[in-house]
This record gives sequence, structure tokens and C-alpha cells, in this order.
Amino acid sequence: MLPHKILIIDDENDISSLMLQYLQMEGYDKVDRASNGLEGLEKYKALSPDLVLMDIEMPVMDGYESSCEIKAFDPEAKILVLTGNPDDTRAQRVLKEDMAFALLQKPYKLRDLGRIILENLPACSSP
Repeated sequence: MLPHKILIIDDENDISSLMLQYLQMEGYDKVDRASNGLEGLEKYKALSPDLVLMDIEMPVMDGYESSCEIKAFDPEAKILVLTGNPDDTRAQRVLKEDMAFALLQKPYKLRDLGRIILENLPACSSP
């Protein structure tokens, strides 16, 4: 199992469930999820994940606002934006304001998600 902690923040249960299953199959056993940006912020503070997979369009608190709050809490937070609308001004602002390191457009291939995760998490050695 890989020691990295990953937090999925996405209001679409089918998508977050699929990501969770994929990441667990890839060996990530410390994966949690939140269904909106506010819940994601609370879980981020409690879990201190190594990586956040952040949707933009969500109820309660959107991905832009949640990213702002997470980065204010932890300037070193690694956030990958996942959105079906890459032209959304909130998605563009997250990138322009350096709150996220990249944007992946939905629908995406799980292997592309896996590659980006591997490229952006520190290498770890097996115990």
C-alpha cells in the first residue's frame, strides 16, 4: 500500500466513488472524500492529505472558494482541479492564482489521473 493521503472533493457520488475505487486498486489505501467544498475544507484540516482532487461546481461551497480556504490554511497544499467546464472562470482563477497545480477536464481517463497523481506526489519506498 502507498502511504500518501488523497482527498477527493466532488459532489457527484458516481465520479467520486469511481475515483476512490481506482485509487484503492492502484494501492492508495488512505483515500477519503467529501461531497462539497465546505466538507472538503473540514476534512482537509483533519486529515492533512498529500493531494486534493477538487471539483469546481459544487453546492454549499464551490471548488474555487474551497481551494482558497485550503491554501490559506496550508499554503503548501497540492490541489488538482477536475472540471467538466475548463472555461469556467472559477477553474481559470484557481490556476491563475496558483492555488492548483493543474486542471484535468472531465471526462478523463483514469490512467491520466493516475499519471498526474504519480507525477505530483513524492516518491515513496516500500517498507
